[in-house]
Amino acid sequence: MNIHDYSLVMTISVKGSHDSSLVVLSVLIAIFASYGALTLNERLYHNGFIHPYYWVALASLTMGLGIWSMHFIGMTAYHVQAPMSYDWVLTIFSVIPAIVAAFIAFWFAYEQKRSPIQLIVASSVMGIGIATMHYIGMEAVVVEQGTVGYNYSGVVFSVLVAIIISLVALYILINQPEKMKGLNKAIIASLLGIGVASMHYTGMMATYFDLDESMAHMNHNGHDSIEILVISVTVSVICIVLFSIASTSFERQLEKRLEQYDHLTNLPNRKMFNQRLEGFERAQDLGLSVIHLHDLDTINHKYSYQTGDETIKVLVDQIKLAYRKNFSRRELLIYRISNKKIAVLVNEIDHKYKLENFSKELLNLSKTNMNYGLNISIGLSCKPTTTQSANQLVEQAYAVLNTKGEHLIGQYAMYTDSLHREGLRDRLVERLRLIDYERELVVKYQPKVVNQTFEVSGVEVLIRWEDEELGFIPPNQFIPAAEDTGAIHPITLWLIEHVCKQMNQWKECGIKFGKVAINLSNRTLSEKAFISDVKNIIEKHHINPHELEFEMTESSIIEDEEKALSTIQSLRELGVSTALDDFGTGFSSLTYLRRLPIDQVKIDKSFLDGITNDPIGRQFLIDVINLGKTLSLGVVVEGVEELEQLKIIEDTAASELQGFYFAKPMSSEELIKWYEQYYSKKFYNKV
Repeated sequence: MNIHDYSLVMTISVKGSHDSSLVVLSVLIAIFASYGALTLNERLYHNGFIHPYYWVALASLTMGLGIWSMHFIGMTAYHVQAPMSYDWVLTIFSVIPAIVAAFIAFWFAYEQKRSPIQLIVASSVMGIGIATMHYIGMEAVVVEQGTVGYNYSGVVFSVLVAIIISLVALYILINQPEKMKGLNKAIIASLLGIGVASMHYTGMMATYFDLDESMAHMNHNGHDSIEILVISVTVSVICIVLFSIASTSFERQLEKRLEQYDHLTNLPNRKMFNQRLEGFERAQDLGLSVIHLHDLDTINHKYSYQTGDETIKVLVDQIKLAYRKNFSRRELLIYRISNKKIAVLVNEIDHKYKLENFSKELLNLSKTNMNYGLNISIGLSCKPTTTQSANQLVEQAYAVLNTKGEHLIGQYAMYTDSLHREGLRDRLVERLRLIDYERELVVKYQPKVVNQTFEVSGVEVLIRWEDEELGFIPPNQFIPAAEDTGAIHPITLWLIEHVCKQMNQWKECGIKFGKVAINLSNRTLSEKAFISDVKNIIEKHHINPHELEFEMTESSIIEDEEKALSTIQSLRELGVSTALDDFGTGFSSLTYLRRLPIDQVKIDKSFLDGITNDPIGRQFLIDVINLGKTLSLGVVVEGVEELEQLKIIEDTAASELQGFYFAKPMSSEELIKWYEQYYSKKFYNKV
């Protein structure tokens, strides 16, 4: 210590000591606040429902209070042999530079200004803000019969430490992934928290107290006045951080709910409906009612969209009333599956009888309450009466609505085969003329894997049609109609180009799925310009022809054999692989099969039916596979759904496998996720 003599008043320069337990607490508070701030920062880059400014403000408040709290807990940990108190105005005011410094950091990160000069300027301002908070807090210290002094070289060093910490923090915030894993976030929060705390304790090293000599020999506890503040600040910071984390969780739950529920009616949406329908696949008694809303556009235009919305809400209330009167299930299985369609599921005994009574009740309610002219029609389907598959219930209910059209207004009808066939083809032909490829055609991909090693070897492309009026149209319905009308050729060319674009996107992501297989119809094989069209698409998108494969059925080849064989041969000359789909289901001779210019055959899934308990069927499958191999062709077995089937096929000469056991048809985004999970779990080594 240094002794000074000023007018016979002896002063002594002293330094204090730290309580290690409180030091640890101060660092933990800084880490805890940093973790909360990083969690909030993730939301800045998320296109959520809460405005980003809210997250900027909340993150700034969280981090600023964390820095401030850490400072005063650190001060409480500091012991000097002199009575000390705090100027409450300066103490409270000192939090402002901390919040402003944090605001600069988060705003800079949100704006993503990546210029090095701007980064240095922003980190300098932020560091000076943190240092300002520290030294204003120090000025708030009131020492009885003494003053606070500084080693100015140490002060400069502490400010430089604050700037360096700010530079590191800003760099982390700018380069932080949108979704940071918990462990990574904890590590970064620890580094930030320790860094912020180190600035405080660096500043304390540059601080000393000039005390009256008589005070230096007295035993004082100078922090009684600040204990309540420390407790309050600590609790406040913890509460704010917990609130911040809870806010992000709340928004995620809100987003999840809005993804699964219709915002107007609060009914579960199509996504939830599909999930519930999958869950009912094994149900014995299942019924479906699809309610179509007519004249909704007229109401919106004649009155207002608000009137239309209110009309829909009234109808939903009527549906709920009819549901409760006719069904015993307490849970309302009612879903808004599109703008003009509401679905009702029934999983009860006598569901067919109850569905019909429900429909009558609802129609009566809607007629007695004519909601601005809104009319409804109802299509019904039942399992097992009309189908054995839960998924087909939707197709059948839609078929009723599509076939009857406006003739069903104010009525209901149960699906029958004759009803389904009646007039449906004419509606399909009409809608095909108006089809919007980009909006209505949905492309799915189903992976193929190598037999025995189970590594991904390729994908088959499947096309689905979701028409605005008719809803989902199964391929076995719209493909024949498209072939008859000639619409199949432009659809096929669109599909090939769409797939080529997708293949390039996969390559940009560093993912290769192997050969991509596309189905061709007999009409396409007969098109004169098909080969030149394919060549132009391949060259346009710089696709390696060896990465493409075209599949065709035996029946499509036989229909115009000479032209089809010529087209297939030209495709092979182009470098594209060819495959015969549904191999083994036709009536061709071995001589005919030998001269087909194909590289691969795909065995139809019907060969797998019952093979686990049928030795004859099992042997027949093996013989068909061996036949393909005898013809020097690759053999793909389709429809693998069970482990028992897989074990049988694994011991055969099959080249590749495909089926629900590995993956269902999915979108490109879903395919990429499946691919990553498939290889991360090393599934192919566990089968």
